[in-house]
Amino acid sequence: MGMIIPSVAEWLDHSRLLNSKGVFISGTDTGVGKTWVGVHLVQLLRVLGREVIVRKPVEAGWAADVTQTDAWQLAQAAGLCPTLAEGVRALKTVCPYPLQAPLSPPRAAALEDKKLKMLDVVATCPTRISQSQFLFVEGAGGFCSPLTDNGLNADFAQILGLPVVIVTEDRLGALNQVLMVAEVLKHRYLQLAGVILNTREASPPGMDNLTDLRELLNVPVMRFPHG
Repeated sequence: MGMIIPSVAEWLDHSRLLNSKGVFISGTDTGVGKTWVGVHLVQLLRVLGREVIVRKPVEAGWAADVTQTDAWQLAQAAGLCPTLAEGVRALKTVCPYPLQAPLSPPRAAALEDKKLKMLDVVATCPTRISQSQFLFVEGAGGFCSPLTDNGLNADFAQILGLPVVIVTEDRLGALNQVLMVAEVLKHRYLQLAGVILNTREASPPGMDNLTDLRELLNVPVMRFPHG
C-alpha cells in the first residue's frame, strides 16, 4: 500500500527521486498542472543542493509573451532567467521546439511546415549527468499522446529511462486515468516514482482519490494544492 505524504519534501524523499539522476514528469491529460507541480519540485531540488537541468523539448500553444510559457516557468525555477535576455537565450535550450498552435505537437508542427522526429527531441536531453545534477524532463500533454511524427510521450520516456511522476487533476475520473498510465509504465518496464493529485477545486462529497490511489498503488501519493 502507498502512503500519505504530508509535504512535498517528504514525498520527494519517499519517491526515491533524490537518489536518481532525474525524472520524467507527465500527466494523465493536457492541462492537468504538470508545470505548476514541476516548478515546485525544481525549486525544492535546488534548495536540497541539486543543479537542476530542465527540459521541456516541445511546447505547443506557445505564448506570444515568453514569460507565460511552461518552458519559461521551468527555466525560471531552475535559476536560468535572472534577466529577460538571459531567459530568452535559455529557452532555446530548454525548449528548442516551440510551436504556436494549441494542438498536438505533430499537428502544430505541420501547420508550420515542420517535422518533429523522436531522435531530435531525445538529443535535446544530456546523457551525462554528474552526481550533483538532476535532469528534469517534462513531456507535452498526456503520457500516451503524440509527441513527434514518429512517437508518443511514452516512447520519449522509455528512451530516456528515467523514473516517471504522474500528475493528474484531483477530480472524478482521475483513478481510471492514473491506473491506465501506471499499466502502460509497467508494460514498458518504467519505474513509477509517484503520483501527485493537483487540487484545483473542492472534491465532490464522498470522493477521496488520495486514499483510493494509496490502496491501489504501491508508490507515494500526495495531494498538491493548486494556487
